[in-house]
Amino acid sequence: MSKNTIKSRDELLDMFRNELIELIAMTIQCEGHPEVLEYSQEMENIPQKLFFILPEYSTYTLTIKYRVTAKPLVKLTYYQVVKKGGIPFKSRKEEIANTAVTNDDTNPHHTVTFPPDDIPGGTFIRGTYPAVSTFYAEGKPIFSTEWAIKVVKRGTQPSIGY
Repeated sequence: MSKNTIKSRDELLDMFRNELIELIAMTIQCEGHPEVLEYSQEMENIPQKLFFILPEYSTYTLTIKYRVTAKPLVKLTYYQVVKKGGIPFKSRKEEIANTAVTNDDTNPHHTVTFPPDDIPGGTFIRGTYPAVSTFYAEGKPIFSTEWAIKVVKRGTQPSIGY
């Protein structure tokens, strides 16, 4: 499939799940901006890529909503890497749960909010950066998804890219 091919809703949703875990939503809240940016399966028009546009020098809080589908996941960890020119530029590693139980109708998903993080700024920082979020269980990668972040001039309203 070429990069210019438009993916169906089902193909897009498949990018955020595997046999062990499903990423239901990724939410970003920038300090000083009332609008919450949520990329989720419930979006009417799902963008072709998970893509956030954030102003330089802003502080944001990331929340993820996920579902454990097959078996409990032990020592679940989230690792995020943002690259510039193929070189890791910014990363974070966060413990999610000692044991993340399998979800069902009475407990449909897990939600975790990570500590606030800062977006660097400056003329040479502005631009679009590829990022990868990887979930680990017991130190082994179990799921990974690509996304992007665009750093824009301070004063620009945060948004979801399309």
